[in-house]
Amino acid sequence: MKRFLQGFAAGAFLPAVVILAAMQLGFARVDAKAAPPGLEKALATRALAASLKRLAPQINNPVAPTEANLMSGMKIYSNLCAGCHGDPNGESVFGASFYPPVPQFVTHPPRRPEWELFWVVKNGVRYTSMPAWDAMFGKNGDEQIWKAVTFLNHLESLPPAVNAEWHKKPAQ
Repeated sequence: MKRFLQGFAAGAFLPAVVILAAMQLGFARVDAKAAPPGLEKALATRALAASLKRLAPQINNPVAPTEANLMSGMKIYSNLCAGCHGDPNGESVFGASFYPPVPQFVTHPPRRPEWELFWVVKNGVRYTSMPAWDAMFGKNGDEQIWKAVTFLNHLESLPPAVNAEWHKKPAQ
């Protein structure tokens, strides 16, 4: 039994020691150009999902998906989010330069409940480039965040007028 416990302890702690040693010796990539290792991506994804499940209150979106609210949400997204998360053409100015890479919502719309998206925008995500936006919006912060979330949630089913404005080419 003693040998079993020694083997179990070695099997449990040796991988952690090897990983920590590799990190201390500089073998872990830290540059933003490196693709995240599979284990890192899996752990971070699970940690985010678990944290959102625990911290994001399941509140209903108070902003109805009317044409006016979607248009307002589109403008908020275009002005504050598209630089990182992508414009109607699927292009982002900064998104590819961050580590971890910024989700591109035009090509891969978010598939999270609205209350989780609201919480992420309001509070940000540590160790990513996602800041907490609530302080920036002032006293109307929650409403502005909900409008952007409503727009994102309806990105694939925008009313014709909002869709036309979304895909309108900027004046040169």
